[in-house]
Amino acid sequence: LKAQPGGEGQQPPGWHGPALWMNSFLPSWTSDLPSMNMADDSFVYGPPAWTLDHDALEVIWTVFRPGYLVAIFVLGWAMNVAVFGQFKVDYCTVLGIAKDEVVSPVRLIVVALSLLVAFGACRFALLDAPSVLAILWSMLAAYAIGLFGLFIHFPSALDQRFRWRLPIARALWRSVCPDTSREIPFVEVLVADGLTSLSKVFFDLAVCTCVASSSLLDNSPEPLSSQLLHGFEIYSGVALNSTAAIAVARPVVGVKHTLWGEHLTECRRSAFPYFAWSIPFLLRARQCTIAARHAPDSLARDLQRVNFLKYLTALPVIAFAFCYVRAGEFSQMLEKEDFEFMWALAAVLNSMFSFLWDLVMDWGLLQPGADAFGLRQVLLFKGVFGFYHVLILQNLIGRTLWSLRWSPQATLTLGAFLLGTLQQSAEVFRRCLWNLLRVEWECIKKGVHRIEKHFPV
Repeated sequence: LKAQPGGEGQQPPGWHGPALWMNSFLPSWTSDLPSMNMADDSFVYGPPAWTLDHDALEVIWTVFRPGYLVAIFVLGWAMNVAVFGQFKVDYCTVLGIAKDEVVSPVRLIVVALSLLVAFGACRFALLDAPSVLAILWSMLAAYAIGLFGLFIHFPSALDQRFRWRLPIARALWRSVCPDTSREIPFVEVLVADGLTSLSKVFFDLAVCTCVASSSLLDNSPEPLSSQLLHGFEIYSGVALNSTAAIAVARPVVGVKHTLWGEHLTECRRSAFPYFAWSIPFLLRARQCTIAARHAPDSLARDLQRVNFLKYLTALPVIAFAFCYVRAGEFSQMLEKEDFEFMWALAAVLNSMFSFLWDLVMDWGLLQPGADAFGLRQVLLFKGVFGFYHVLILQNLIGRTLWSLRWSPQATLTLGAFLLGTLQQSAEVFRRCLWNLLRVEWECIKKGVHRIEKHFPV
């Protein structure tokens, strides 16, 4: 996995690229592995002569992660539509979706798989890019073009084929610029709630934008050690080529160490990503204030105000996380461990508040007199044993999965970046399952239980 460069063109037997790539994610346990002396093809123990520059690799994967999470969300909505159709739940009425805006689960799966294939193809196509900076700006531009594509008008035939994107575009726009003169429609509430589950996507995009801008404004040339060559990084003075499945290492003279780690650290300490992280919660909190203003009675108004406070409980989590990375700069009385404790305490409060609100208000469960323990009288998803109780348990696990950050076993086994990716993916999956009971309860409240006539999709 790690080599000591000694001879020109020597090919270590059995040393493959994927193993080398995995080494960049698992640096903690690979330091004691044998390294190869390229001059005599022998293995020696001890510190390697060079190590992988995983900072540049982490920057690349960070800019690709939002795209994969959005694709997972689209797959989750395809699952939602399939389940609604199977149980004849009239989700179109409560979401205000017109007949020609209905999309089938198959088409959503095709869209999600197309996104995954496109991101995978871009990942390998951009390996021949002149620098990591080019990859960053290319992906950020691709995200901007994709978002812009939701709102532009295509030619009539193409526009009619992709008419299903209009409800998403309207709801996204109204989530940012709501109409304060009326009640917030349910579809806008659902989309804004979905954005809160993608809040770390905002954080990642802000970090990548900051890194790209900082690198662009840096007058020093981009380090050769962060450039890409034939599918592998050039790390700390050692160029990696690939011949078939065999990786070859040879010395490169006069290569500077990469600055990507410095840019990444500084941007993660900036206030900009943390503000971006808070945007979905602020948008949803603003919706609550508008809903309280147009509430039909005092009880509904008070419930919207409590819901407003629920979303505000996410802000201390973000604030203490920011103070944690900037510990020592704000106050000499509070140390890093103090902010970490307050961070964990705020996260516990937010998770428990949100979980209880899910059960009682968003799902309408825990009603007295229900036939099944802890549920309600009217259930649309009948016939599946343990369906509701499994979703409750999954929602609780998803709400508290952030606690793995303080698990030494999880951190050492997966690494910080991969653990964060799994947590974000699990949150998207939790939200997709959450949508099932949230839409079901809205149908029950509106008196729209079943579809009398299906639309052809």
